Parts: sequence; structure tokens; C-alpha cells
Amino acid sequence: MTKPYNVFGLSLLMVAIGATATLATKAEDIQKLLNTGECMGCDLKGASLYNFNFDGTNLSGADLSAAGLQSSSLSFANLSKAILLETNFALANLSGANLSGANLTKANLYRADLSGADLSGANLSSASLEAADLRGANLTGANLSQANLFRAKTAGATTTDAILKNATMPNGTTYKGN
Repeated sequence: MTKPYNVFGLSLLMVAIGATATLATKAEDIQKLLNTGECMGCDLKGASLYNFNFDGTNLSGADLSAAGLQSSSLSFANLSKAILLETNFALANLSGANLSGANLTKANLYRADLSGADLSGANLSSASLEAADLRGANLTGANLSQANLFRAKTAGATTTDAILKNATMPNGTTYKGN
């Protein structure tokens, strides 16, 4: 499935990536993502992909550690088992996305739309979910220890077996339980 993308933005992205062997592989993976709408297991560490439309994209198992995806749309994207350490998803649309088993340790999800997302078994330890929309999200078995959920919308979210130890709750209190 080919998706329309900003060619000027892609050109700037490719120039910023450079020509070293490691970055050339990353450039190939980014090109594959932009051309096909999928990039399972790709190395996209540190990629600057903000404000792009990746709705329905398959990125399962991809490494997007420290990537910039702020204000991007990843609605119904498959990010299952993806490595998303310190990834910036501020203001991103992840509604209905599959993030099951993903590692989102220290990810920035400030004001992200995660409504209806599957975060079952995801590691969200020390993640910032401040003012995020988690309505109807599946957080079954997710690790939210030390996560910041201040002002998050959580109505209808499933939190069975979720770990919330030392998490900042939506009302600003710190959870002292599990």
C-alpha cells in the first residue's frame, strides 16, 4: 500500500541521515516504510518522522528508539513488540494501534491519543502519559511503574494485572501498590 508523503520532507530527512553504512541501512528502512507502508523489524532508531501519516502501517518488531514521531498519525498501526525506548510520541494519534508487548520505557506520550489502543503486556515504565487519552485502551498486564499519568483520560481502560507501582495517577497522587 503506497501512501502519499511530503517529498520535500523526505528529501530533508534523507539528507539529515547521511551516507555512512549504518545510516544508509536506516535510510533504506525509512524508504521502505514510506514506499510500502510497512517495515517489520526495521532499524529506525533516532529517525525524525514527526507529523507523518502512518495510519495502518505495520511496524511490528521495529526499533524506533529515540525516534521523533511527535504529531504523527499512527492510528490502527501495528507496533506490536516494537522497541520504542525514549521515543517521542507527543501529540501523536495512536488510536486503535496495536502496541501489545512493545517496550515504551521512558517514551514521551504527552497528550497522545491512545484511545482504544492495545497496550497489553507493554512496558511503559517511566513513560510520560500526561494528559494522554487512554479511554477504552487495553492495559492488561502492562508495566506502568513510575509512569506519569497525570491528567490522563482513563475511562473504560482495562488495567487487569497492570503494574502501577509509584505511578503518578490521573489525579496527581502517587500509587503505592504493586
